[in-house]
Amino acid sequence: MNVELGGVLAEPPVARPRTRGRTRLPGVALAADEWPTSALVTIARTLASYHRHQVLHLDRLLRVLRAGRRVVLVGNHALDVVDPLLFVAAVLERYGRVPRFMGHLSWQRLPLLRAISARYGIVPSRSMEDAGRALADDGFLMLFPGGVSEAALRSYRNEPYRLKWDDRLGFLRLALEHDAEIVFVAAVGNDDMYYQSWLPTPSAIVRLADAGDGKRYRGAYLRFGVAGVHLLPGVFPLPVQLTHVVSRPLDLGDRATARRDPDALVELHRSVWQRCQTFLDEAVARRDRTADALDRVVRTGQGLLHRIGFV
Repeated sequence: MNVELGGVLAEPPVARPRTRGRTRLPGVALAADEWPTSALVTIARTLASYHRHQVLHLDRLLRVLRAGRRVVLVGNHALDVVDPLLFVAAVLERYGRVPRFMGHLSWQRLPLLRAISARYGIVPSRSMEDAGRALADDGFLMLFPGGVSEAALRSYRNEPYRLKWDDRLGFLRLALEHDAEIVFVAAVGNDDMYYQSWLPTPSAIVRLADAGDGKRYRGAYLRFGVAGVHLLPGVFPLPVQLTHVVSRPLDLGDRATARRDPDALVELHRSVWQRCQTFLDEAVARRDRTADALDRVVRTGQGLLHRIGFV
């Protein structure tokens, strides 16, 4: 059965592609039985069941990868690793490969995250040089242009599912410089996985999240899950439904002009942001029409708490 999103019919699911005799797909190949891949896949499967996770239009990504094009995946960001973990696990299960990721410096500093970062080649979030090298070498990179501003400092109740990409041109420069396609992945449900209060996050928690620094996440709101205060990623989030919707590659127009003309680059950035925001808004609207009963109950409860001014 086809699924409709914003007037565009989704392609029906297809079987996992055969790669024998074909050009190797871009990205990083992972062995499912290797630690920490096996551990992450097990966690992802548990969370996918808990969140009734689904990915729509994933075949759009395969078409671009099969064409031999480099791909920069961009998405909307919330303060947790659950939604990118579930999306990457779905890509791994379907295609046997994953993108390189850009992540915060805590991935290189905290013990467990450092091991995962080394295995998967996590790229430091502010290093465009490393990001360019990863894209050139592996051809498949995922990042979140909004970063901390979008994930931690945004008021989810006042700016739900809002892309905070105001001056974030790096991802666009990467795509232009390496002749890559930009594909947007809309994550719906990630804003609702925890209840965001008006309480400031204690400085000790901020320093832990920021690998001892504390400046980057200063001003973040304290959030609550099923077991209370949200301290660790992926631990007892609220049981909302989580859906990823993959866009077609974005038309970047005259790439040569955008590379050499700063004004053209800014205008292209505005257009890309607007198209991605519209795509995200349509995905959220679809969720509002089709969400399951448990998802509706959880989000209605959060809305009631917001209206009565609870923390």
